[in-house]
Amino acid sequence: MSLWRACLAGLAMASMLLMTACINKEPQERVAFIQLLQSRVASDALVPLAELTKPEKQALGDYADAYEVMTDFQKTMAEAAAPLAAVLAAETLRSVGEIVERQATFEAARKTLADAAGKLDDARAKADKARAALALPPDLAPVYDGVYDEAVTAPAAQMMQAASRMDAVARDALGVAAFVAANASEIQLVDGQARVATPTLQQELNLRLQGLNAQSEGLGQARELLDLAAGRKS
Repeated sequence: MSLWRACLAGLAMASMLLMTACINKEPQERVAFIQLLQSRVASDALVPLAELTKPEKQALGDYADAYEVMTDFQKTMAEAAAPLAAVLAAETLRSVGEIVERQATFEAARKTLADAAGKLDDARAKADKARAALALPPDLAPVYDGVYDEAVTAPAAQMMQAASRMDAVARDALGVAAFVAANASEIQLVDGQARVATPTLQQELNLRLQGLNAQSEGLGQARELLDLAAGRKS
């Protein structure tokens, strides 16, 4: 009889352990995830998006993977943006002489920009694919999508635009250098400044320089975006 009771007690204990192991934590994890996303939005900490702490990962369960879709993208974005700081420095121009001297730098800059844009485009495509594969509950999906737009979609578009603006500066600077080289007999560089032989040629050069100067505001915006992607405050 005592053996029978012991077996029953053992079965009851095993049943309790099985029930404990099968408790569905998803509702609590979902609530925790929604609250965390909302707290990130409230603190405006979306770019760069704060990494999850160990307690946060434990509280989110499998939803931590959905969060890391966004942080993984931002890591790649920061890596792609890092070499562009040197491009910005090269594109801060003060004279025609500097433009002519930096031709090789501008050519290299265009390649750097193209490589960065390619990496960023691949990272965005990877993140979008991962997002599409997530099966999020109806109460979570709109909250997540709002953060995703601000943490992935918007900065990706802005960074691509910044790279495009920087490429335009490098392209136009090369155009100015080519113009000076094509008219070397009539354009002299004295202390970095251009001295032009004829008014007509001066006007043509001025038009090119005005186009280059008009992009200075775009470069300022690009600098802010690069600082943001790298986690620096402008």
